[in-house]
Amino acid sequence: MSAMGDKDLGEAALAELLTSSGVAVAPDEIAPVARALEHINAAARSLPRPSFDDTLEAYYRLLDQDGTGADA
Repeated sequence: MSAMGDKDLGEAALAELLTSSGVAVAPDEIAPVARALEHINAAARSLPRPSFDDTLEAYYRLLDQDGTGADA
């Protein structure tokens, strides 16, 4: 799905994907699965993305500020 970018996965494509993966899904279950995926995608997009400082850089910067570094 990430290769598709911002485009939603259509019901036909979802049915094909599930069928090719070996998952048995009834035709009337495809639409609810597609809606659930849309809701999950919308929820994921609403999450705040961490800034660069929320990564390992902040951790190492804190170590440098403490002055302990590897001597702890």
